Formats: sequence, C-alpha cells, structure tokens
Amino acid sequence: MLQDLIADWTRQPTAKEREQLQRRLARLQVSGLEAHLNALDTKLLSYERSVGKLRTEGLRLRRPFVHLSDPIDGDSSDRKAPPRELRPPATRISSSLGSTLRLELTVLALLQLHRKPKARAHLADLEIPIAGDSQHTGWADLVAALPTDNNVGGIYHNARDKRARTVRKALERLATVGLVDLPGKPGARNRFEGFVPLYEAGAEAHGEREEYAIPETSAAVFALPPGFILNGWLHVLEDSEIAVLLMAACGAGSWIEEGLHAFPGKVRLRHYGIHRDPYSAARKTLDWFGLLDVREIGRHSDGRAEDDERYVHRIGVRQAGFEERALPAMRTAIQRQLDR
Repeated sequence: MLQDLIADWTRQPTAKEREQLQRRLARLQVSGLEAHLNALDTKLLSYERSVGKLRTEGLRLRRPFVHLSDPIDGDSSDRKAPPRELRPPATRISSSLGSTLRLELTVLALLQLHRKPKARAHLADLEIPIAGDSQHTGWADLVAALPTDNNVGGIYHNARDKRARTVRKALERLATVGLVDLPGKPGARNRFEGFVPLYEAGAEAHGEREEYAIPETSAAVFALPPGFILNGWLHVLEDSEIAVLLMAACGAGSWIEEGLHAFPGKVRLRHYGIHRDPYSAARKTLDWFGLLDVREIGRHSDGRAEDDERYVHRIGVRQAGFEERALPAMRTAIQRQLDR
C-alpha cells in the first residue's frame, strides 16, 4: 500500500483510543469474515447492468438525505445531540449497533448498479427475498454480520437466519422514518417481502411519499466514491464514520479552504445532526484509514481543542483511499496505529 511508504504525522492514539482499536481489530480478525464480505460483494455485483452508473459516478445521494436546509431547533452548543426524530434521515437511522443505515445504502447501491438515472426502483421486479437460500440470493446475503451459527438452549440459529432477522429489524426502522413502504401489516406473515424503497430524503423534504428513483448528477446530488461500495468499505465502517463521510462528500453549509471543507459546529450539529463526540472520533479514524483528509486547527498534543477551534477543522474525502480493499486496508491501518 502507498500508505506504508508515507510517514504518519497524526497524533498518536490515546490510551482509550488504543483499547477501542484493539477491540475493533479483534472483530475484524474473526475467522470467516473476509470470505463473508467477499461473498457479499460478489452477490451485489451480480445485479450490475451496463446502464448502471455507480461504477463510474459513485453512489449518488440527494442532499436532503444528510443535510437539512432548515436548522434543527434548540441547543447548538454541542452539549447534547439533537433529538433523533429531528435529524436528517442519514443520522436519524444511524446506530452504534444496528444495520439500518448500511441496509439503506445497500438498497440504493444495488439499484444504482442495476438501473439508469431517473428510473424508478421497481425493486419487486428483481424478486429478492428477505432470507434467500443456498440457491437464491436474499437481502440476508447482502448485509454484513458476523457469520456464525449458534445453539441457544437447544434452539439452533444459523448465520442466514440471524442476518434475516437483522434485515427485518432494519426494514421496520426504515418504514418508521418513511424510507421504505412495507406491504404487510405488523404481525402479518411475510410482511417484509416486496418492500418498496422510497425517496431517500423522506416525505418531509419531498412533500409526499414517493417511490425511489435513481438520481441524476446535479447540484442537489453528491456522491461517495465507487470504492465505498465496490471495495467493501460500507461493510466495515461504523455508522458515525459513514455519517462524517456523507457530510464531507455533501459539503453543504461549509466553506472551502485549500480544497477542504470547514464545517462550523452549528452546521454539523443542527443541519447534519452529528454531535461533537462521534464526529471527533470518526474524523480521527477516517484519517487513519486513509479515507479522509484532515487538517486540525488549534490542537494540543493530547487532542484537546484550543478556544473551541474544533468547529473549523478542515476535512475532505480522500478519493484514493477507497481504491483499497476495505478489510485488509483497515486491519493494516489499525495495526499501524497500535504499533506507534
């Protein structure tokens, strides 16, 4: 990797960060994980057609998915995160434990691989079941989860069943915030089969519930690099890291200095719904992973900010970082920081 030849001038991990990196590396080294992620990519790419533009244009998203044109009412001092129900869809559905944000982006990526710009989703035409089986790809085959079977009190749960439950739970959350429409009522058999993806900005921004259509390139659309999907970064990044990447790629509300975006704290908090603490942690790890260019302003050696200048760090998506395969690149980057 090119990064191996470049000196790391970022500050070293704190003791707390080192512990977090060690736990994360252990999760990334679980037996079978690499084969599982490779299989996800292969199955997702099986839906690619020549009319799809994701490979050349990246994952295109409408700005209101991540950025509110009107600020969230309330405290903008970063003492607390804004209420989840008031945030834009991307941070409203993000979670440190769930897979909702990753499922939403997977659905949009699959459609952008398969259909041309302006086309309606018509996802039912692809006949993708929730669970699938050894012969048929299901949504459970397209969402990353530790590939383990287990026996709980004599009841056997295989990895596919566990991933299918994860998908159903994520779809329930997406339906709650108006990002998918579920054909079945709560408790109905197979209520998740045939779900319809809706406009990713949500009905509040769009004015009505409407089936998702592939966005064209325009001023109201931004893109994550193709490798975010094609090289598996979606599967291994945490939701808070994805949220910061989305903000850096969107750029709305920032000013540009030397090619990087400066986001005032009130913009990050009240328009993107990103609190200071997850932002600070994600900014650092994304820099280590080679996915984000960061120029810190007014920092002490231990990472504390001087005079609240944390509000104007300069950040920008580092396109070249996404050309690396995610899992080995992340393992290498974490080990490098632990060895410092």
